[in-house]
Amino acid sequence: MRPFTMLSLMLLNPFPGDDEAAPPSPLPSFKRIVIDDTFPGGYQVEVADVNGDTRPDIIALGGGTCAWYENPSWQKRIITGPDQTPGIISSATTDLDGDGRAEVAIAYDFAMREPTRGKLGLARPGASPDDKWSFQTIAEVPSIHRLRWGDTRGDGRLDLIVAPIFGPDSTPPAFQEDSARLMVFPSFTIGANRPKPESVALAPVMHAIAVVRLPENHRDSILSASNLGVSLHRRAEVVDPESPHTWLSVRLTPGASGTPPARGASEIHLGHFGSDHALLATIEPWHGSNVAISTIPRAALTTVGHQPDQIGPRTILDDSLDDGHALWLADVNGDGIDEVFAGHRGTNHRVSVYHFDGKTWQRTILDSTIAAQDLRGGDLNQDGIPDIVAIGGTSQNVIWYRPRPASTSASSHP
Repeated sequence: MRPFTMLSLMLLNPFPGDDEAAPPSPLPSFKRIVIDDTFPGGYQVEVADVNGDTRPDIIALGGGTCAWYENPSWQKRIITGPDQTPGIISSATTDLDGDGRAEVAIAYDFAMREPTRGKLGLARPGASPDDKWSFQTIAEVPSIHRLRWGDTRGDGRLDLIVAPIFGPDSTPPAFQEDSARLMVFPSFTIGANRPKPESVALAPVMHAIAVVRLPENHRDSILSASNLGVSLHRRAEVVDPESPHTWLSVRLTPGASGTPPARGASEIHLGHFGSDHALLATIEPWHGSNVAISTIPRAALTTVGHQPDQIGPRTILDDSLDDGHALWLADVNGDGIDEVFAGHRGTNHRVSVYHFDGKTWQRTILDSTIAAQDLRGGDLNQDGIPDIVAIGGTSQNVIWYRPRPASTSASSHP
């Protein structure tokens, strides 16, 4: 397959960074590899090792189905189907019991205009890759929308982070009457004796979450994107014995202004801008048109929960998305500065990559054939270069974008 053709556009927004920084490396070309071209209702994608062979696999969901694709053949196997997980909306994959095979937490029974609906389940693999997966419902979670794993206690045990998008008593079209409740199932186990979920924070229209490990911290924190903007949530350093699950929350940026629910932020990721700064990237507002970034001094990340004013100015990289819904950060050229990958599912749908050339950010249209619903990353071919995977909704496809450095021959990467 020939490398995928790219279109480039110079953006006029200067980046508020150090003019004396070393010039970043060129953006590589990408090879577009079709993993699946018939996935109806595609909505979310993950990259994780499902079968314990140390090679990252792809997990995709949508239309009631959750499936995984085995690396490197990309054979598709079904985890759950529409009879088990109607209204499927999110998954989080990890090996909970240490047997080398991953379990998959699944959010399902989601209905956009029925906020009281929502269920959380757990799928477990059979003895061999071709065996049927078992599935059980764990909890009722109204308006469940996003799942992630993280160690928020710093005890080496995984917690399941669950984010509904709306409060159960909210009503369309604004969904403001009742806030969504971000929660954590601590030290999640496969058995029935699970601790009750902890309440972390409340926010209207909480669309996305990300798990981050701040410098010099031994546990994970949570970023949320909602109608309030971007907020950081972390456990209190000193835990009150009378309130053992105290969480601290601070709003880092308000995001875009507007009439609810079209305000705040919709997607969020934290990455790298050289050795001295972190890169905060968002899509704004909810299901919005803007790809925005700002920087945070890396030394300030440990205190940003108390000093949010250390975040740099907000810069708009792109304001032309229609129903923006996909975001990822990855350093595909190895220069220490993450590229920003973003996609939308509306008119003129596409996936684009935004690359900092030392002075300005440039947009490259990576793929205009995909109605992007989600983007994730991982080193699929284990060449030391992060890859990007996208899933399309109306385009019904799962696509792998493999970076091809200009200095490396095509034959070096199978």
